[in-house]
Amino acid sequence: MGEDYTPYIDCLTRYYSLENDAKAGPRNYTRRYKQLLLQVFSPDSVLQLVPNTAIPLLLEYSTSGAVDKRLPSLIPALGMIFINTPTDCTDSPDLRKLSGTLAERAKLTFNDLVNKRDIVRSTDESPPYSPREWEETGSFYGRPPIRHRPFYEGRDNTEKPVDASENGRCKKYYSPYRQQTLTGGIMAIWCPHLICLGFHKIPRAEGRNDVFSALYVYFEQAPEVVIYDFACQLGAYSMSREPEFFKDTCFAIDEMHAKGHSSCSQASYSSNYMQGRASLQSVNTSAAECSNSGLNRIRKSVSYMGQRNAILLTYVYLCIWNRRRERDIQTKTVKEREELWKFVS
Repeated sequence: MGEDYTPYIDCLTRYYSLENDAKAGPRNYTRRYKQLLLQVFSPDSVLQLVPNTAIPLLLEYSTSGAVDKRLPSLIPALGMIFINTPTDCTDSPDLRKLSGTLAERAKLTFNDLVNKRDIVRSTDESPPYSPREWEETGSFYGRPPIRHRPFYEGRDNTEKPVDASENGRCKKYYSPYRQQTLTGGIMAIWCPHLICLGFHKIPRAEGRNDVFSALYVYFEQAPEVVIYDFACQLGAYSMSREPEFFKDTCFAIDEMHAKGHSSCSQASYSSNYMQGRASLQSVNTSAAECSNSGLNRIRKSVSYMGQRNAILLTYVYLCIWNRRRERDIQTKTVKEREELWKFVS
């Protein structure tokens, strides 16, 4: 028996009536309704719109109509509808039915990702580690690796780069590298305070595997939010390999690169999540881009060095960068305390 499309048809009918009836509701509500439908009908994974954490909350809303306060931050498109809901549209059977359908789709998709994976592991033991091996490997994250990066049968290809076997629709990220034939570089992970958490040398143009592997190998838990200029495909890439590890991670495209992702759903835009998550409103989503540009200062020097010296220079440069950022933050904190003390006094 096929899927019941009635909830989708009902919502499309509802939107059509809102769009053609000026008295059906305010234009802002209609616009938000349309934005939700665009994300629902996008070809992106349903888990980008409905994260695993939101599934029970959607099911609760679909049955009782009660909106959990966490739901708007997890699904901003739905949350903005609640905020702009007119008084005569508070009870929305069409949205409740759609929510139940999306929750069931997300649950089935997540379970399929968990159960339909062929993982080839060499060992379950922690990877071997020595304190100075990063000088040879070019991978430094301030701690030993926690787990191996597995090989995923049917998803990773031994004959092609690990990113080539699962190309997504969005070509925004890869086109510059193909045109300029760029190779190699540094993959660095930054916190919102512009502190570098770690880096590794990459032999070819940066891809989804570089970010996925760094997070999975060196982080005990996946970050709550990952802001990346190719997050629309990084989320699907990561969830298809380690869905349980990344089930609570929000993958979002930074504001600067979002405009270039014209074929992607806005469910992956960081500006979309800022509407429902107060913690993201003060975050500079281009922090990594700004910090990466700072690495250009040593680009020419590194190009004339052998691998070992290039790794050492990168390490020293980032250590100095981090220390300067820490001192700037400390100085700013002291000034804020002094200003606050003057105000209190």
